[in-house]
Amino acid sequence: MGTQSNLSVLGVDPGTRVVGWAVVQQQGRSFRLVACGAIHARGETLEQRLANIHAGLLEAARTHHAAEAAVEEVFAGKNIKSALAVGQGRGVALAALGAAGLTVSSYAAKVIKRAVTGNGSASKDQVARMVALQLGLAKPPEPADITDACAAALTHLVRRGLR
Repeated sequence: MGTQSNLSVLGVDPGTRVVGWAVVQQQGRSFRLVACGAIHARGETLEQRLANIHAGLLEAARTHHAAEAAVEEVFAGKNIKSALAVGQGRGVALAALGAAGLTVSSYAAKVIKRAVTGNGSASKDQVARMVALQLGLAKPPEPADITDACAAALTHLVRRGLR
């Protein structure tokens, strides 16, 4: 496991069609985006999409040597069917991260928004702008799933630094 001053965290924004992932490294008081991507699993059966997600996250974790992982929690909202599907994707993400030997922390969307912007009710656009600013990027990573994964990783690093 890395030291706090040079810790890499794999952030994950779970889903069953697109899963964003990002490896963010803390260097002293600043953050750097090491690598990021989106796992696109369209036009396949649910079982095939879930297997793709597992393989893609396992590869990202092993390739980029993250020390820990952070995953956004599922937000149920009004559509329970969507929440269940995202929950299945989240479960597979947790299994892949566990198979890679990573300790995983989960964060609610409001906690992530508060950690990145200072406001638990921030808009997606505000979160995206702050992610880009904190990572020294000209613009937020795309698609938004990757930006959300960056935000999860940043949240973990910020909260870990408060301990």
